[in-house]
Amino acid sequence: MEKAEKLEFKVGSDTLVLLENNVVHVILHGPQTLEMAEELKKICLNLAEQLGDLSYLIDLNESGKNEPGAREIWMQLSTHEKTRKAAPYGANPVARVIANFVIGRYEGKNVRFFKSQKKALEWLMKEDND
Repeated sequence: MEKAEKLEFKVGSDTLVLLENNVVHVILHGPQTLEMAEELKKICLNLAEQLGDLSYLIDLNESGKNEPGAREIWMQLSTHEKTRKAAPYGANPVARVIANFVIGRYEGKNVRFFKSQKKALEWLMKEDND
């Protein structure tokens, strides 16, 4: 059996790629508008409906300012019943501010910020939520 092509979606300058184990790699570029966030959410919820629970690997390295409505969408996705874990990552200070804003308003254990993609992916692949 041949390896399936990877499933990829584009929304503006952002990209979503479905990885193994139902991990959605979200690569954000530039400012995030409410409209872009809504479209990304729609794609993610459709994938969850088809595949079951999802985890999110979120690259914030190239992300810009998030509109308040977009931040609210990220919060909704991180708390959605079909979200296992969300691991935003980024080395730049803007990435940390974006992640801390969302994580700071959220009390769950399924969201954690990482400085590197490798560490974020390792955490997502672990079975437990510690």
